[in-house]
Amino acid sequence: MSNVHQEPPSGIPGPPGAPAGPGWWPGPQGWTYVPPAPQPGVIPLRPLGPGDILRAVVAVVRRYGKVLYRQLLGVTVGALLVVPAYAAFADAALSGLIQEVQAHPDYTPTGGQVAVLIGVVGGGYLLLVGFALAIQVIATATGTKLVQHAVLGRPVTARGLAAEARPYLWRVCGSFLLLALGIAAAMVVGLLPAAIAGLAGAGPFALLLLPLAALAVGAGVYAQVRLVLQMPVLILENARPTAALRRAWQLNEGAWWRSLGIPYLVGLIGSAAAQILMAPFFFLGFVLMFAFGGTGADGTWEPGSASLIAFSACLLAGLLVAVVVGAPLAPLTHALLYVDRRIRRESLDVALAQAAGLHPVPPQGPAPAQERDEERDAKQAPAPAPEDHGTPADDRPDGEATGPVQA
Repeated sequence: MSNVHQEPPSGIPGPPGAPAGPGWWPGPQGWTYVPPAPQPGVIPLRPLGPGDILRAVVAVVRRYGKVLYRQLLGVTVGALLVVPAYAAFADAALSGLIQEVQAHPDYTPTGGQVAVLIGVVGGGYLLLVGFALAIQVIATATGTKLVQHAVLGRPVTARGLAAEARPYLWRVCGSFLLLALGIAAAMVVGLLPAAIAGLAGAGPFALLLLPLAALAVGAGVYAQVRLVLQMPVLILENARPTAALRRAWQLNEGAWWRSLGIPYLVGLIGSAAAQILMAPFFFLGFVLMFAFGGTGADGTWEPGSASLIAFSACLLAGLLVAVVVGAPLAPLTHALLYVDRRIRRESLDVALAQAAGLHPVPPQGPAPAQERDEERDAKQAPAPAPEDHGTPADDRPDGEATGPVQA
């Protein structure tokens, strides 16, 4: 058998007599044995690979799925009630315009009808954006706090998780807006000169500005990926938004490709799951649309207001369910990436092992001959006399330790 050497993991104390690094000891025939990393929760307490993070995301959803998705139940129910009601309101507000367009294809809407159309479309867009932002904020706060329990294998209730995440909701919302505005401003600075030159008719000059525009877009993408640890820092370290930006930028140095590839892979898996979940809603929407449809003057089928409302409600419900199911995946991934970066750079695995109450296990089996000789010599050697610090042993208070405290 050939000799195998593995580098000792940092920060884990080894057994007595270990000849080299902490946490390892020689086995028979000279090869070095390294015990597996402890795993109190969903991850082993060591630097994580992409497979470890993917398995951990799936494990969190499987073990804590009811607790996690119960946080989004209120927003989901509210959206399922409000969105169809708004669709009915929009149909009533635009009924006159729809009838005029159906009767006269060349009809030109009046100024008031155009204003109503813009208001209805804009209101619906803001409503959907508001629900999507609420879902993302709640999923980010609760998912990140849940990882704090999942890595240690601790149970948590839905009420307890909500109480822990509630103080961070407004801070997470503000951080989302701050990051979005910063990236948008960087892109606008790069794209605006080329756009102005193109509108002014300076085509060749606009082409010269395209590299600046591409550089601005690239800088925005780079910054967004580099700052994926912003929310975990904000929540798990209780940092302010601006301080979280600086800390996330420093902590994620040298891990840009991992921060891009691993969340993208998790996003692909979540997107595939969302498509599967949306399929029944699409099918139900088409069935209801044909069921509530009517017959035109020429005897052919034509959709009515009720059929369009039913189809839109089913479509939006399917989209909402897909968004709710996929919303926690990105926060879970980012929180696990945060744990991985701190394990690699700050030995967080040692603190997590201590928090989980784990202790190193001494090696089993006989020790090598050299170690047995050293232990025999140590037993035969006389013990050193204790130093006199001026306090007699009999004068110590009862229960005071006379040696190192045992962990």
